Amino acid sequence: MLKNSAIVLEGGAFRSVFSAGVLDYFQEQDFYIPNTVTLSAGAYMALNYVSRQQGRVIRTNIEPLRKKRYLGLGTYIRTGNLFDMDFLFDKLPNEIEPFDYDTFFASDMRLVMHVTNCETGQAIYYDEYGDKKRLMDICRASNSMPFITTIVDIDGEPMLDGGMYDAIPIEKAIADGNEKIVVVFTRTKDYRKKSRWFYLLMVRLVYRKYPEFIKTVTQRSERYNETLELIDRLEKEGKVYIIRPEERPVHNHESNPDKLLKFYQHGYQMAKEKFQEIKNFLS
Repeated sequence: MLKNSAIVLEGGAFRSVFSAGVLDYFQEQDFYIPNTVTLSAGAYMALNYVSRQQGRVIRTNIEPLRKKRYLGLGTYIRTGNLFDMDFLFDKLPNEIEPFDYDTFFASDMRLVMHVTNCETGQAIYYDEYGDKKRLMDICRASNSMPFITTIVDIDGEPMLDGGMYDAIPIEKAIADGNEKIVVVFTRTKDYRKKSRWFYLLMVRLVYRKYPEFIKTVTQRSERYNETLELIDRLEKEGKVYIIRPEERPVHNHESNPDKLLKFYQHGYQMAKEKFQEIKNFLS
């Protein structure tokens, strides 16, 4: 495999179980792409790829929903977050379903996660994490969506979901010198992002102390659709290989474990069907 190759994972909250299925099939084949560039829920899935914990997303995100509702109105009232972020980024990795920090930090794979700085409205990319807490804090910040989760402090700066600025970080992967890039989408080919006036109105009200962040979110749909055009062009040039769902994706906040498991399995199957082509592409 080319050393200067990468996999780019789109986010999308629970839609990212599709990406987890792709990555778990890769792990089953002992297939590890050297560089991963991702954000939001894609970052959560990528952690298990670097730590080589195949199937962990089923144990940490899907099966727990059969016993514990770690998202919903009750969670929001209790914690200020629609998702129980302390459960996801502290109790799960450190107590209930231990994350393999030793393997993660010993890996020669490079994981780039990014967040959006509320003060500047710009993306901040991380590939050095230092210790366990900082790793989970950065991943938590990258998963912290406006309105439904609270702002996370990283190095004294207010941070939110990386997808607010760079929802598909293909340009970062290119800038880092990667010549062949596998892109995993969590939406179907026909999707284009639309600007929602009410959402933007609420952003202006709730985040009025962060004018640069408001500007970034206002331009989000245009930037996302331009990135889709760039990726389509790179695919035609033979520089990008795309994996995306062929079935209707689950909702961002889907809480039915059976539906999530089915979408995870769809990702696994898509990776299986395309595996030889991906190997050829990256060789």
